[in-house]
Amino acid sequence: MHWFCKPSPHFRTHHLHLVPVGSQQWLECLAFRDALRANQALRDEYARLKLRLAAQFPHDREAYTQAKAPFMQRVLSNA
Repeated sequence: MHWFCKPSPHFRTHHLHLVPVGSQQWLECLAFRDALRANQALRDEYARLKLRLAAQFPHDREAYTQAKAPFMQRVLSNA
């Protein structure tokens, strides 16, 4: 996996992940996307979570990402 961020890792306006086609991470990303597309309530829940975590961790991207993990795992386990 590779990732890029602009303009720097400490201040990001763009964040891009590249994963191998067909890999486990690729399949999980698509399954997560598809689950959100198929379920409005799930999309709304994820949007509320992201807003709450962005306010809670405005300067800590890693903590924000870690705090989203249980939601993402729940979605993937039901996908």
